[in-house]
Amino acid sequence: MEITLKKSSDAHVVSISGSLDIYTSLDFKNFLETNIPQSGSEPLHVVVNLEKLNYIDSSGIGMLIKQLNYVQELKGKFSIANMKPAIEKVFKVAGLTSYFQTINEEEFRSKYVS
Repeated sequence: MEITLKKSSDAHVVSISGSLDIYTSLDFKNFLETNIPQSGSEPLHVVVNLEKLNYIDSSGIGMLIKQLNYVQELKGKFSIANMKPAIEKVFKVAGLTSYFQTINEEEFRSKYVS
């Protein structure tokens, strides 16, 4: 798994490539909690870009939920962008599509890609 962070004018865009699973979910947690400001004057918005995510298991989904809660505790907003159909299917089967705010590819490109 590879994780990158890009700050745009109104969000911290965290891109994940590879797999988010039992072996990598703690790396994701540590990255997010180390690189996302815990306080600040501007509103916090974290966008997790899953465009290059190839695989996710229940541990990965659990960690996304934990990080959603973490960002919400910081009074921030947490969104998921660019889910591939196979990843989106996992979210639908788990009943999580309404739990997460999602951003489609077109909206993501217009707001967060320069």
